[in-house]
Amino acid sequence: MSRRHRTGHMRGAKGRRKRLDLARRDGARCFYCRTPFTDPATEATFDHYLPYALWPTNVHCNLVLACQGCNHAKGDTLPLGLLLALRPWLTRAQLAVAA
Repeated sequence: MSRRHRTGHMRGAKGRRKRLDLARRDGARCFYCRTPFTDPATEATFDHYLPYALWPTNVHCNLVLACQGCNHAKGDTLPLGLLLALRPWLTRAQLAVAA
């Protein structure tokens, strides 16, 4: 995976602008632990709600802001509620990536 597509990283003014857009959409808090960010443009990291391995795109509807700890803890897994909802439609290979 190239540096450009690493989870949580988008450099420059474009990344700051996208973080601020997401902070306005979701509130300036970590999506998982709800800890508020004092400056989401610099503190927050991007997290792909559906892992990049399953849906390799950086569309706005799949990105959430997360603190560094929550982002690394989630990694390439699906959130449990989403995994349970999608399980009937996922193949074994996709479940292996999601787990």
